[in-house]
Amino acid sequence: MAESVFELFDEYAAAYARGERPRAHVYLERAGEGADELARLLEGYVQAALVPAPDEDTIALVGAWLEGQPPLVELRARRGLRVEDVVEALVKGLGLDGAKRAKVKSYYQRLEGGLLEPAGVAEKVWLVLGRLVPGAEEAAAWRPRQVEAADMFLRVSEAESAPALAAGRANPASEETEDEIDRLFLSGG
Repeated sequence: MAESVFELFDEYAAAYARGERPRAHVYLERAGEGADELARLLEGYVQAALVPAPDEDTIALVGAWLEGQPPLVELRARRGLRVEDVVEALVKGLGLDGAKRAKVKSYYQRLEGGLLEPAGVAEKVWLVLGRLVPGAEEAAAWRPRQVEAADMFLRVSEAESAPALAAGRANPASEETEDEIDRLFLSGG
């Protein structure tokens, strides 16, 4: 059942006023058939609202991005965390087999480096990451700056297809070999 457009607008505006970064698409989905009306209200509000001053993390993220560094790496480093700390938290927090730490680490490093589509990462991964590295999901959404083609080289075997690479899979898994970790980082499930 769709929620009231005005209640959703009030909820969004209150979150924005508190300095949060509410996601309009979430509110629009919740509005159902009232999404168009809510979109007009949100657009007018955001255009008229004062832009809050950026916090230190945001300034650091923009600086990292401008320097061509992945913002999620910057955010993790600002928290004094190593990749191994994050991987351990993911394995424990998601109840994964500890023997698959290397696979979790590989996916996390690809996510951190901007090589994995954040939309494909399961919500429960973001919840674990968010407790350890607040703002991780937002930082991962910042796409890396484009590099010059002459600076980048990639060898792909004939078995690796362009669609699989675009989805963030260096070695595409067949349906039979795909496991829970693949689904957590690639299919949003």
